[in-house]
Amino acid sequence: MKNRFKALLFGFFAIVAMASTADIETAKITTETPVDIEVSARKLYADYQANEIAADETYKGKVLQVSGTIRDIGNDLLDNAYITIAGDQYFGDVQCFIADKSVVANLRKGARITVKGECDGLLMNVILQRTIVVE
Repeated sequence: MKNRFKALLFGFFAIVAMASTADIETAKITTETPVDIEVSARKLYADYQANEIAADETYKGKVLQVSGTIRDIGNDLLDNAYITIAGDQYFGDVQCFIADKSVVANLRKGARITVKGECDGLLMNVILQRTIVVE
């Protein structure tokens, strides 16, 4: 059972890694890029949990400014830097892929953060591509 879970978990992260690289370098988001929606990470994740279809219609493909607390910092399987912002108390997060690793290297778990990125929908976590740190 443990090996099956590990294989499933590895497969999931492989899919996330492939999906995370699709748009990282296209049409960069800057501080001047207009924000379509400002939302907390908790509300964004809760909206996706309540109704993924409705949340996609509201958020997917739009530039979001998301605020919350950093839960995790790391690299995916393809060495793309990311942070996760706590979306709920235990499990679900907003996963933000950030191309500039020097920015990510200066972040700390537990810190409050605001980011801007393009919502790519739900894949266990809510995914933000082309993310920059606003504050």
